[in-house]
Amino acid sequence: MDSLLGINSEWINTHDNEHDTVGLSALVTEFTPHLNSLSNINHQANSKSRGNQELGTERSRQSHYIAWCNKQNVKDPVGSNTAYKELVGCYLQDVIRGVNFTNQQTVRSQTVKGYANAVNELFRLRNKPLPYILGDKLNYSHTAIANLADEETIAVQRSPLDDTIAAVCVKLGQDAPPNSAHSLLANITCIARYVGPRLSEYGQQTQDKITYHTWNSGNKVVRSWILQDFLFFDRQKGRINLRGRTNEPIQRIYSEICYMTLTWRIQKNRRNGQSIKIPTDSAHIDICPVHHALQIVLRKFRIDSSNLDTPVCVFTKDNSTDPLYLTGNKVKEFLKKAVKIARPNITQDELKKFSAHSLRVWACVLLDQAGKSPSYIQQRLRWQGDSYRLYLRDTIHSSQAHCNALAKDSNNIISAISTSAEGTIDESNPYTINDMD
Repeated sequence: MDSLLGINSEWINTHDNEHDTVGLSALVTEFTPHLNSLSNINHQANSKSRGNQELGTERSRQSHYIAWCNKQNVKDPVGSNTAYKELVGCYLQDVIRGVNFTNQQTVRSQTVKGYANAVNELFRLRNKPLPYILGDKLNYSHTAIANLADEETIAVQRSPLDDTIAAVCVKLGQDAPPNSAHSLLANITCIARYVGPRLSEYGQQTQDKITYHTWNSGNKVVRSWILQDFLFFDRQKGRINLRGRTNEPIQRIYSEICYMTLTWRIQKNRRNGQSIKIPTDSAHIDICPVHHALQIVLRKFRIDSSNLDTPVCVFTKDNSTDPLYLTGNKVKEFLKKAVKIARPNITQDELKKFSAHSLRVWACVLLDQAGKSPSYIQQRLRWQGDSYRLYLRDTIHSSQAHCNALAKDSNNIISAISTSAEGTIDESNPYTINDMD
């Protein structure tokens, strides 16, 4: 039987489907949020009445996929064309971003895998090639799920920096030669405090080779920041030209700057070309992100001026003038060195939790501790959905806030304990001895 949307009932798993309730769900999910909510309730009630929650969830996801295809003007949600692999991959990306049956803005990789398996079942029932292939690194659906799983794993395992570790990072940079890796890494640390960069945005896979992003057209572009991504402006919003100024005192140049813009030409969230403004922080110049960005640019002019369209984050080794690039291992070594100085008694297991991704975790934690809204964190740290919540940590700051929230109740309990110890009980106090037993 065809539904009003032209969706054939054979596309849905119809085991015990006497009343074709799933076909109805594919219809109502096209309507208002109110009907969408009623549809959720309908599915839950139907699933419970059959005593099979898992089957009900699978049907809900299947009908959601069919409705999604209809919205994308896909004539047949199931077929043999290899393009269906990419189509289902696109669908799962939408599921991750909150377009799912339960309207959850944050979903885990296992949940997304459940959607993929439910869609696979539709293809299996019609004897079509499965669009989701577990373990196939070239499969769109597998890639979407694997990337989300990696993000979850990283969020769980990586620890953020704290003020003491950050101070050590800055000091290591100040004590190092200006063209050294330590000096560059101190710059990155202070910028990371504000923008929480991913490693791919400032580093390469190897020290002597550039990592490129390849567009569908086959054209290649440098994936990480280049010189043109760092622009500096004066108080009249005029752009400041830094070419040929490497011999000037850096403080003189810094005094001219009001703010800078930092641009991401390539991003994981696909918002390529996004820019944010960063004002100078002259009251804290040693950790001002604009001051450290200025150091990065001047270093690029000093040691790699003939290749200004290549990565801007470069350094040299002792007795060498060849520009080198940061790698994940280089960042990890630097951070671990700082952590061991700041926490000499740290265990090896705890030390392993620090890596390049700790910088991004740190930036997220700082904004959350400052009480910034989710939309602010998403915008400043460039998150597509609510996945940033995975990065929040049980820091001493959040623990103290929890303690402060319970302060009034703690005082009441202490008062009740004191009263009972004196042998008298204030009957007006809601806490009685029986209550505390």
